[in-house]
Amino acid sequence: MSNIAKVLKAEIMRISRKEAKGATQGIGKSNTGLRKIVGDLKKRVVLLEKENKLLVETMRKYQVGSPQKPDEEPAKPG
Repeated sequence: MSNIAKVLKAEIMRISRKEAKGATQGIGKSNTGLRKIVGDLKKRVVLLEKENKLLVETMRKYQVGSPQKPDEEPAKPG
């Protein structure tokens, strides 16, 4: 009788492994796609940060070189 129990237990384990593998296979594929998307986004962020830094430096250069406008001009009596 113990032989039947071992065979039944082994068969249940085999089938459950097969089902679990089938259920998780889609997760692995989507995980790979998401990793690629995250990598692309990280590269894009680095490029945008470099561009932002360049623009900030350019703006500072032009702000320092240009004269300041007065806040208000005196009103002319008329």
